[in-house]
Amino acid sequence: MEYNYKLGIIGAGNMAKAIANGIVDSKLIDINKIIATDPFADLGINGVVTYKDNSKVLNECEYVLLAVKPQIFNEIASELGKVCKAKHIISIMAGITYDGIKKYFANANVTRVMPNTPCKLKLGMTAIRKNDSIPQTEREFVKSIFDSIGKTIYLEEDLFHAVTAVSGSGPAYVYMFIEGMIESGVKMGMSYEDAKTCVLQTFAGSVGMVENESTPISQLIQAVCSKGGTTIQAVDSFRNDNLYNIIDSAMIKCRNRSEELGK
Repeated sequence: MEYNYKLGIIGAGNMAKAIANGIVDSKLIDINKIIATDPFADLGINGVVTYKDNSKVLNECEYVLLAVKPQIFNEIASELGKVCKAKHIISIMAGITYDGIKKYFANANVTRVMPNTPCKLKLGMTAIRKNDSIPQTEREFVKSIFDSIGKTIYLEEDLFHAVTAVSGSGPAYVYMFIEGMIESGVKMGMSYEDAKTCVLQTFAGSVGMVENESTPISQLIQAVCSKGGTTIQAVDSFRNDNLYNIIDSAMIKCRNRSEELGK
C-alpha cells in the first residue's frame, strides 16, 4: 500500500511534541511526511499540520504513534481500529498492554514503548517491547525514533510495569529530591539560585561518577563519608529513616497503578 505520510501522531501533548522534535531535528523523517491529530491542541512544530480528527492519520500514514492517555484510548480504541490502514502502530501509553492494543489493530504490527519526559531535551530513557516477529526494518525504524531523543533498551513486556515505576515516572522522584535539597539549602541561609546551582551540579557530577567509574555505588557513597565527619551524619540519618524502603514502597505503588491501568 502507498502511504502519503511516513508518520502520524495521535495526541499533541508534551511527549508527542518531544518525540516529533527529535525526529525533525535528527532529519529521520522529512517534515512534510509527518502529520498529527488532536481535537484540542496543536503539535506546535512548523511544517507539521495538526488535524482535529483522526481519519487522515489512520488512513494515510505508514506508522501511527499513539500518544494519548490510556483512559482516552479506552474510549476511542474501537473507532481507531475500524478505520486504521497503517502498517505499524507505536504506543507510548502507560499500562495498556500489547494485547490490549493489538486486538483493535489486527492488520497492523504493534510496538509498545515507554519513554520519559527528559526526551524533551534528548536525554530520555525509552524501553521498547521485544517482538522478533516484526520485520527487522520496522523494528529498526521504531528504535531510531527513540534513539533520536535519548537512550533505548529492549525489554520483555512483563517488565513494563517495572520500567514505568523506574524510568517512566522516575523523573518526578528526582525532581522531588532536587527540590528538597534546594529548600534545605535556602533554610540554611543560601539564596535560592546559589542552592539550585550547587544541587544541580552535584546531581550532574554524581551521575557522571556512576556512569564513568567501575566502582560500585555503595563504595562511591562510602568514599564521600569519613568516620566522625559530616557526610556520614546525613547518610546515617537517611538509613535510620529507611530512605531505601521509602523509595521502594513508592515505586511499588507506581508499578501497581500501572498494572491496574492495564486491566
